[in-house]
Amino acid sequence: MMLPFLTALISAWYCWRGGRRAAMSWWAVTAAIYVAWCFYHMTDPLKISL
Repeated sequence: MMLPFLTALISAWYCWRGGRRAAMSWWAVTAAIYVAWCFYHMTDPLKISL
């Protein structure tokens, strides 16, 4: 689960350099990764032994 942190770091780096369009694009990639992982984990059966 390191990928969203890496893409958020790239987005922040572009933001600091003044690349607004690139920063927003990388932020959108980060958001898409979070949504994909959210759907994956929300639909995965929860296996807990109590």
